[in-house]
Amino acid sequence: MLDLLHEDLNRVRKKPYVEMSDSNDRADSEVSKEHWDAFQARNKSIIVDLMYGQLKSTVECQECHNVSITFDPFLTLALPIARPFNL
Repeated sequence: MLDLLHEDLNRVRKKPYVEMSDSNDRADSEVSKEHWDAFQARNKSIIVDLMYGQLKSTVECQECHNVSITFDPFLTLALPIARPFNL
């Protein structure tokens, strides 16, 4: 529902194509800013301003040990609820 509201309120009318580069051992703050700026080049609304965040994902190849780090925008984030311990 909020994503539909965001699209109605989006101030970006002509959405540019943005190609993302690899992190290449750069600082997380630099890569995060680059990803957020690319996201905001296509998405600017009060919904994004108030309710979106960024999630860091790290994936390592088991064969070549290449590490890929991305920062993905999210509107909702599912978190597990811990069960109480039986004492």
